[in-house]
Amino acid sequence: MKKNISFKYLLIAGICSAVAFTGCRKETTADKITTEALNNGLSFIGFPDGLEQPHFFDPFTDIKTVDVFSIKRDAKSAADLQKDQTITLKALPAAIDKYNDDNGTAYELLPTSLYTISSPKVTADAAGNLSAKFAPGDFQNYFTIKLNGAKFDLTKKYALAYTITDAAGLTVHAASKDTLYSFFAIKNKYDGAYHSTGTFHHPVNGDRAIDRDKTLTTAGATSVSTEIGDIGGSMILTVNEATNEVTVSGNVSATQPLLPVAGKKSTYDPSSRSFILNYRYPAGTGDRVVEETIKHK
Repeated sequence: MKKNISFKYLLIAGICSAVAFTGCRKETTADKITTEALNNGLSFIGFPDGLEQPHFFDPFTDIKTVDVFSIKRDAKSAADLQKDQTITLKALPAAIDKYNDDNGTAYELLPTSLYTISSPKVTADAAGNLSAKFAPGDFQNYFTIKLNGAKFDLTKKYALAYTITDAAGLTVHAASKDTLYSFFAIKNKYDGAYHSTGTFHHPVNGDRAIDRDKTLTTAGATSVSTEIGDIGGSMILTVNEATNEVTVSGNVSATQPLLPVAGKKSTYDPSSRSFILNYRYPAGTGDRVVEETIKHK
């Protein structure tokens, strides 16, 4: 259920096509709409790719265009398809809070300052409600926006939420009657799946090997968060892109901050996409010291 565009519009896991929502060949809502229309003679309106539309992008700094979602008009008769029809979608900002409560997420409403509508047949009113116009012969209509990536806060994830309130006389397909969510977030170039190897030095118990998979998650323009060594918790790795030196920050507890190791630096190697880390934290029997290499898979 839980829900970044590079310069090449790379959409990550979960969706087969980048921004057209038509790449996976399995039965979609659109297929079901077609089947149902043929079976009972009704003309339908609905969202062909379901009610949750993820848009997780790699970093970008200029304005990019993305299809937020599409609406399909499946007309049983040629007469229905030749009609001018306007479908109305109500914006539901409060639904984002409920989604967060239900799913343990922290999405915020996508501010209008971050995007402009570029759909030729979709308009919005002052409250953010949408009107999608179908001209004669239109089967599918796209809600397309231009995102201003230079204004994105990389530490936040955003969402939009809508529901169909006026289907212009068409039947709203059952799978499209609930709230439609579109989710937006930015990944920096360090975000991804990694493998960690190294040594945890304990002053009493001796050394133990670190050998585990890790996920590094965007925490800022050049920062990622991940677990501390092999003990859990969370640390932030911030890359100085002028020098490739890495600052390791975080706390094991309120009295145990992560600190540098004297005479050793933490660095990032762009060629191998690896973080080479040296850090420590204080404890009653002496500092725990971690030597760790976190390499991108």
